[in-house]
Amino acid sequence: MSLNAQPNNFQWLNQCSLIGPFPDTGFKSIVVNANSFTTLNVNVRSNKNTTLKFFTLQSVNDTNAHLFYETSISANTNYSKKLAIPSNYFQIQIVNVDASAGTINLNTALSSADQFATQTFLNSSITTDDNTNLMRLANNYEVDLVRGIHSQFQKINIQGIQRTIPASEETIGLGEDYKYTTTGFDAQLQVTGTNDNNPAGTGARLMSFSGLDDTGVEQTENITINTGTGTVGVNYMSINRMTISSVGSLTHNEGAINFLGSGGAILGKIDATENVSHFAYFKVPAGKQLIVRDIHIAAYAPGGKIIVYEFDPSTTIQASIGEFLVTTAYQQLSYVLDGLITAGKVIKVNYVPPTETGDILINVNINAVLCPTISAF
Repeated sequence: MSLNAQPNNFQWLNQCSLIGPFPDTGFKSIVVNANSFTTLNVNVRSNKNTTLKFFTLQSVNDTNAHLFYETSISANTNYSKKLAIPSNYFQIQIVNVDASAGTINLNTALSSADQFATQTFLNSSITTDDNTNLMRLANNYEVDLVRGIHSQFQKINIQGIQRTIPASEETIGLGEDYKYTTTGFDAQLQVTGTNDNNPAGTGARLMSFSGLDDTGVEQTENITINTGTGTVGVNYMSINRMTISSVGSLTHNEGAINFLGSGGAILGKIDATENVSHFAYFKVPAGKQLIVRDIHIAAYAPGGKIIVYEFDPSTTIQASIGEFLVTTAYQQLSYVLDGLITAGKVIKVNYVPPTETGDILINVNINAVLCPTISAF
């Protein structure tokens, strides 16, 4: 019996528990009636990678089980969860992902403590699931996103800087208009600085970056910098960010560093001496959604126009979701978007140049949140 639990408020479920050998076929309980209980308590640990599934049903004989909750659990990981029971009947399944026999300790119980309070310290990192009764004391949500407190949610700042007037419309900070759709091409890294070399160069030596391959999966790497052009071994279709992570006595990259796609298309770049990329586009990884909150623009130019696009590489269709004229009267604008960009699509900010020449400096920053795709259960 649970500590301090009354028998009528707590019930251990032998039929939903498994301690000892774990078959390669996994485990699935019988259908259980929750009666007057309101909360399901699950504790599990296995030496195999598993998937925990929780189904709801309308009756004991119901054959149309509804998947209500699912989560993946790595081998040798302690997992505990309290879930509010939404239906009178439910069933638990543990999938043996490795499909080989192992061991498991699965303990399941029912309780009527529906108002359990899971309160955490401000610096704790916890996951929150739909249909979990949860009370939490927290800082400002935006601040916690920046600090990485919210699991699976990521603060995204898409920053672009334009310092020269281009010959034609281009994505701010990229050097050309991003419209890349080629699959199956091993991307290339072009290092132009003669002193950007590892291990003894006085310029850049190592670079970290993240980008999406042609399946939409996000890849993050830390690679060696050496003068010249060579393939990187991944079919990158977009680069979301590049940062110099190790330097010599110059303390910065000497020359421009470019990621190139098929036909020399620029996927990403770090300008000379900058140490970090400043191009204004972002492609959403597979299984993710990008909530675009707002865009901030600070601009000075002899003319031209800034255009915010949503671009779909799968159809090559792009549509404007914001347009702003630029003048020599220094402008600072904040534009609320509150839009949703789905997996595989791109948000980008372009600059259409004027016929006039002169000084130009445009800074744009898109404030966004990268989220997991909304679950179907």
